This record gives sequence, C-alpha cells and structure tokens, in this order.
Amino acid sequence: MSQVISCGSYQCIASPVDWTAIDVLAFLTVIWIIVTFIYKGLRQYKVMRYPQIQMVIPYARWEAALVKEKPPIRAGAAVKYFFVTLFKDVLAMGILKCEAGLTDAEIVRTGKAKRAAKLMIVWGFIFAAISTTLAYLTFPHNEIVLNLTNPARVFGMIGGVLMIVGSLLWLSVRYKEVNYRGWWHWLGAEYLPFLVLLIGISGFVLQAALLAYAASPDSTAAVAFLWFAVHLHAIPVALFFWAFFWTNADHIIYAFLWRIQEYADKEIAGAMTRLPPTSIPPLNKSGKEIQPGY
Repeated sequence: MSQVISCGSYQCIASPVDWTAIDVLAFLTVIWIIVTFIYKGLRQYKVMRYPQIQMVIPYARWEAALVKEKPPIRAGAAVKYFFVTLFKDVLAMGILKCEAGLTDAEIVRTGKAKRAAKLMIVWGFIFAAISTTLAYLTFPHNEIVLNLTNPARVFGMIGGVLMIVGSLLWLSVRYKEVNYRGWWHWLGAEYLPFLVLLIGISGFVLQAALLAYAASPDSTAAVAFLWFAVHLHAIPVALFFWAFFWTNADHIIYAFLWRIQEYADKEIAGAMTRLPPTSIPPLNKSGKEIQPGY
C-alpha cells in the first residue's frame, strides 16, 4: 500500500507511473524544437526576414542590397530591445496583431476577439511553463504532490483555464468567419488550437486522476485512470511542439525576432537602415497589398 509522506510543507504519494518515459519524451521534444528551428528558421532565413521582405524581395538580393553592407546590430541594443519586445509587444499582445488580406473565403471582422484569444493562449502557456518548471525543480522523482495549493498546481490550473477559454474563443470565431467544407477541414485548418484545447482539458483530467489515486492508491481503476491521464496530457503537449514549426504558428517566434531587429534598426536612420523602403507596400502571396486584419 502506498503511504503518504512529507515533501517539505506538502504531502506526497508514490506514483504508479514511472516518469522516466515522460522525461525522455520531453528531452526528445526539446531536441526536435532545436533541429526544426535551425532548419526552418536559420537555413530558410525566416529568422532574418520581415514578412513584407519575404514576399517582395528575394533573400539573396535583399541580403546583398540591404543587409550586407550595413553595420551590425550592437549587442547592447539587441539585449535592450529583447526586453522591450518581451514586455511591450509579447506580454501586452502588441506583437500578436497579425495582418491578413481580405478574401472571398475569409472576411476579418473579429479582430478584438482573436487578439483576446491569442493573449489568453500565450499567457496560458506562460503559466504552464512556470508550473512545469516548478514541478520539475521541486517535486521528488516519481512522487505526486497532493496539495492543490502547491504553486506548481496553482500556476498549472490558471494556465489550463486560459488555454481552454482562449482556444474555444479562437475556434468559435474562426468557425463563424471561414466557410469550412466540413468538420475535417475545420480540424485540419485549426490543428494547433484544437491541440491547445486538448492540452488544457487533459491537464484537468490529470488533476482529477491524481486526486482519485491519492484517495484510493490501491485501486486498480485509479491506477489505470492515472496512467491514462498522464499519457493523455503528455502526448498532445509533445505533438504541439513537434508540429509547431511546421505550421503557420511559427510566425509568433519569428515575429519576436523581427521586432527586435526592427527596434534596433530604427537607431540606424536613413540609408543605413535594414528595413525595406517605406514605398514598398507589403504584399501577400497573391500579389495583393495586405490590408489591416487581425
């Protein structure tokens, strides 16, 4: 019979699920993120491209004409504008204001709702990251902390609520404004928001499984429920990050880096700027000028 033991100021119970497999999955996921970022971000030059440059000017020409002869961004400026971008644009959602062309299939009328959804999803992941970090650093290996007041639990539940509400808001808005051909088209087009929703829901399922196991540690049903809940949560999390850089959502990461460059480049005025001429309108892939969107 599993015994409740003291873990500092909290109570723990031995887990029937070995966390080693989850740790290995997390390690492989980090390696995959690094590899895909190098391939998609660096080798395909997305890190160094602004969207309008990517559409209008071939990279080789842009690199030779606008970047190669310009002075490098100072390290101090890069650090300074990293924090400016982080606190002004990312955490305040300014950087998440995307641009989209108006098409027959999609008419953007829901900018505020989409930005609110993105804000909740981003902050949901921030709280989830804090929760995961605290759990990794403070939880004994293969032990379950029972107290719901534990900071890792609190941050995790806040993040889960934000993810669920944000993804539901995003999916509902997208369903209303886009003429999907069926639920499979909707699922395919909104793959990542559906995964975010599943991550949030599975997190609360895991919480319920932990409480059920703590109440009946010798119950076969409780052990099976916990085993199921652990994998139900871990697999969608891994799938999200494994697919992230292979979807359009990767622009969130690149936009962060683009904004740092933009702030730094504004210090290099006139002919020395890396930014494209203001006379070049940003174009989408169809060659039409991009209109303010969401």
